[in-house]
Amino acid sequence: MKKELAIKPYWDKAKESNRGRFEVVETPTLSKGMHIILDEETTKHWQPGMKADYIRNTTKMVVLKDLVTNKTRSFIMVFVGSYDYLTRSRNMGRNSYLYREPDYDGMVLYYAINGTFINGWRYSNGKLVGYISPSYNEQGESSAQTRGYYDCHDVYTTEYRQDCHDEYELVGGDMETGLIYDIVNYCDYIPYTTSYQDCHYVEDSTSDNDDDDNWWNNPYPPGGAGNETNPVKPGSNNSPKAKKIFRNSNMTEANWKVLEKMLDKILADCMGEALYNGLANFLNGQTLTIQFSNGSDGLFSGNGTTAGITLGSQMESNQLFHEMMHAYRAYQETLSSYKGSNMNGEIEAWYAQYLYTSRLPEYPGSKWEKRDNTDPRRIAIKNLTNIVDHKGNIRSGKSVGELELEIANRVVPTFHENYYPADKYPFDYDRPGLENFTNLKKLTINC
Repeated sequence: MKKELAIKPYWDKAKESNRGRFEVVETPTLSKGMHIILDEETTKHWQPGMKADYIRNTTKMVVLKDLVTNKTRSFIMVFVGSYDYLTRSRNMGRNSYLYREPDYDGMVLYYAINGTFINGWRYSNGKLVGYISPSYNEQGESSAQTRGYYDCHDVYTTEYRQDCHDEYELVGGDMETGLIYDIVNYCDYIPYTTSYQDCHYVEDSTSDNDDDDNWWNNPYPPGGAGNETNPVKPGSNNSPKAKKIFRNSNMTEANWKVLEKMLDKILADCMGEALYNGLANFLNGQTLTIQFSNGSDGLFSGNGTTAGITLGSQMESNQLFHEMMHAYRAYQETLSSYKGSNMNGEIEAWYAQYLYTSRLPEYPGSKWEKRDNTDPRRIAIKNLTNIVDHKGNIRSGKSVGELELEIANRVVPTFHENYYPADKYPFDYDRPGLENFTNLKKLTINC
């Protein structure tokens, strides 16, 4: 059951600020009675009625304007500090939408104006370390993921609200002269426990996205993704290719246009066109979820029932292509076979991504060419072109045995030593060398 936030903005204390493409107005909020959200650790140390000045939240209403798209959204932001942070810091109130205290430790939760939880972030010692989302049963440990970047688990908060009511209390008098009652106000503290999914993001240190703050110039700032003034209208015919295979009810038309442009670029490539059409055929009218994160890398996840793609703040077509390759493979494997051959799938997706990117007109001299010649994983993938051609076939003068040795002795160890641990990315050695490029063969049969 959705619980409305019993708060209202305190406009007399509103403050304006700006950063990058965003203009922000945020104001403290007023609530009737006590209203506080605590994490699990703090809940163990505090009970209603205990006097503890450090038990507090910072709650603000935020009005965010995108100066590029001229769109405005509003939402509620709640800072829920960890027990350690609350007991040692007196600067909780300094945290804002555009500023975090250097030692901030805890969560930032975002709600729509009507009280619906949107998303949130978890911080540790001032660093962004996790993404908070609604906890869904279908997003459990059985999900197959294409990255080691997200380690997800459930976390819980306890929200206390003060429920006050008046009662008549006998204070004097008697039956002959009349009884005297006084109105007494009683308040109870009503607890609500809420579960969320906390996904820890492991940054790939080889990413080209070195500026932690560059998302301020992207159209997808973290948090508060709801209540936009120009949401996507149901049945809208804009961005038809994107909406044919993806869904996200909170995305604006501007967001969809960015996604559509990525797909236009992918469809201009013969293999990319086959990938899009093949995925659309597998979906058969259904759609994948699509969302954007503050990280720099992408993610495909699925559990056999639901599936979706998360794109990082770079928002590049080759990243989308890579995750679509994983989705395409997932529809041709069982969940257990997919998870049991995660590394096999990564090799094929990375190889296909390299082929796609290297054919782009802007590739020569680009950052993509640079990373292909400096990142040990990408070097290992690029070297496969000496044995396998662009259609997944063995080159003249080479053999399947050479391919299998190259993969087993160089490619797999390189990935396992660089951000793709063997326990999360097992390699299925029972699959013959060319079987690792089965999907590439299918997609390039007419190319």
